[in-house]
Amino acid sequence: MKTTQELLESDLRGQTRVLKQLAQGASLDDVLQTLIEVAEESRPSMIGSILLVDEETGCLRTGASRQLPDWYCRAIDGVAPGPSVGSCGTAVYTGKRVIVSDIATDPLWKNSRDLALKAGLRACWSEPIVSSTGNVIGTFAMYTQQSREPTECELEFVSTSANLAALAIERVRYQRSVERERAMLKTIVGAIPDALIASDLDRTIQHFSLSASSLFGYQADEVIGKSTELLYANPSDFARMYEERFNTSIGETLDVVEIQWRRKSGKTFPGEIVGTTIRNDNGEPIGFLGMIRDISDRKCAEAKLAESQNKLVQAERLAAMGQMVSAIAHESRNALQRIQVSVDVLHYEIEEGSEARGDLNRISRAKADLEHLHNELRSFAGPIQLHIASSNLATVWRQAWANLKVSRTNRDAELIEVIDDIDLDCEFDEFRIEQVFRNLFENSLAACSDPVQITVRCQNMDIEGVQHVCVSVRDNGPGLPEQIRKHVFEAFQTTKVKGTGLGMAIAKRFLEAHRGTIEVGNDDIGGAEFVMTLPRSR
Repeated sequence: MKTTQELLESDLRGQTRVLKQLAQGASLDDVLQTLIEVAEESRPSMIGSILLVDEETGCLRTGASRQLPDWYCRAIDGVAPGPSVGSCGTAVYTGKRVIVSDIATDPLWKNSRDLALKAGLRACWSEPIVSSTGNVIGTFAMYTQQSREPTECELEFVSTSANLAALAIERVRYQRSVERERAMLKTIVGAIPDALIASDLDRTIQHFSLSASSLFGYQADEVIGKSTELLYANPSDFARMYEERFNTSIGETLDVVEIQWRRKSGKTFPGEIVGTTIRNDNGEPIGFLGMIRDISDRKCAEAKLAESQNKLVQAERLAAMGQMVSAIAHESRNALQRIQVSVDVLHYEIEEGSEARGDLNRISRAKADLEHLHNELRSFAGPIQLHIASSNLATVWRQAWANLKVSRTNRDAELIEVIDDIDLDCEFDEFRIEQVFRNLFENSLAACSDPVQITVRCQNMDIEGVQHVCVSVRDNGPGLPEQIRKHVFEAFQTTKVKGTGLGMAIAKRFLEAHRGTIEVGNDDIGGAEFVMTLPRSR
């Protein structure tokens, strides 16, 4: 039998082995399996087991085991935690350590005693695995084949192992989350048709997107490491952009600037550029980001048709895209990483109820705000895959209204339906159309003073021989200002104090994906009205 000192040294070596594997980016399965191996090698008379709480169902799933019979693992996989569900199910349910010294007689094992005894298990000590936010995310358990009480050293070992498992689970899950966000951002940036060029502070090119290669004719390896002056048709414009845009000593702006550019072939073309400063987590400037759009075709159209309005529309669209890239590249990425790291570290160190814990809670709320921005960006910029089924429109808008119950707390708000005998059964994606109604209702609640009345009216409509349902949503608020009506479906347009300005742009995308429409209605009789049409069948 190992001495206390030998056990301590063995435990430290095992913990180091697990931490090293975690630092090397091993999968969660491998890390947890290593943790079980370390536990059983240190204490050969015991059998280790890790169960994880399924994030969706709340049931227990096998995380890692080495000596437990496969049939036993299959039998307990998917068990729901409860007050008398063995050692592990009870530990998850109560959030406290559960010690069972004799499985054959303990009432906690009444429903699974036969399974355990058949597997040769006589005692089980289970420690809940608790996340940094205080949620139970699994259990670390040690079984023995003899009925006995654990020693203090063994309990301390189980507790330490559970803490190590919590660190591993949270670290790996966080890394997965970061990788998903990185992939999403990469997809969004890659989908932007305009040239994206990133440079150092001395304006040496460090990133040259595929769209930039297509626009200028250079491959990335031909320009990386060279000055952006290579791309300007006129050296004076290169110098002017330093004075007006790519200079950390001046204030930042997302105004659009028109420049003459030069392709690799030597041919010049007119293009617009939006530029911003790239900053690190400390807010220090580390480079510049520029987005360039070829406006040759637009220039030709303006010359032929004298439609100066086209230039304004394109410039506003470019500015909107620039804001998106700026938000993704700086605010979302850096803030989410900084907030998550802070939360991970400080939750282990700050006591509940302290002033510093209040600061940490504010950090968590900021992270939630940024995650909301990510969700809006996914809906706005990501591909739309519809799940079409036959559904009832009234059921969907009522669900959207019900989901806003919290927002309507302490508000005098009423939803009025004028349906008559209209058949509201159509083929559409319930989730997408519910979000359209939710966005409309949220806007009305934000714009209207109590009492709020939102009226939904429906009628049949024939559009080029295709049967549609026409739905009008009108509130009793102040209506839309004229300058807002023109741009209400454009990105980043909002009259709310807090909001991304993507809600109506998303609604328009969803309706168009259904081959329907959404437009601003008539406000002559007061309030704001939006009218949507939806084909009855696909």
